[in-house]
Amino acid sequence: MASNGVQSSAFFYFAIFLAIAVFYVRDVSSLDIEHSGIVTVTNETRYFALNPNASRVLFNKEHYAKGNIIFSSGERIDGDRLILTYMDETQFTRNEDAEVLIRYPGENRKGLCVSCVQIYADVSTTACDTYFVDGGTGLDFCKILISCNQTSNLGYQIYMYGY
Repeated sequence: MASNGVQSSAFFYFAIFLAIAVFYVRDVSSLDIEHSGIVTVTNETRYFALNPNASRVLFNKEHYAKGNIIFSSGERIDGDRLILTYMDETQFTRNEDAEVLIRYPGENRKGLCVSCVQIYADVSTTACDTYFVDGGTGLDFCKILISCNQTSNLGYQIYMYGY
């Protein structure tokens, strides 16, 4: 009987956690982000080949075990909050060059000021980088490019903070 009370208590606290999370992320919808999807590219179809004048602000990059990389830009500040989360992944039958372009906010949407972006990537290569190609931290919009060379998989989770 005691374990039933513990389960009820745990469920109660989990429900409170979800309610608080929904409260803080309530303004975010799928319209707040646009993305190209993960696409294979060649040297001729890469984003920078097609957009040679695009900005190239490189994210910080930390390697972890087995293809896990954390890309980050900006810093968390007092008063900011999680304004966007998104994830996607794909696998290839052979090693491919791949890119994904992410835009915040979506078309005809007003964005919040971005303070920090963290991207957790799972790739089979170390030849992977992330860039702001437009906008960035301190602004209310950004375009982010994740670019990988010769990978058999590309998965990422993006966490964007702002105010």
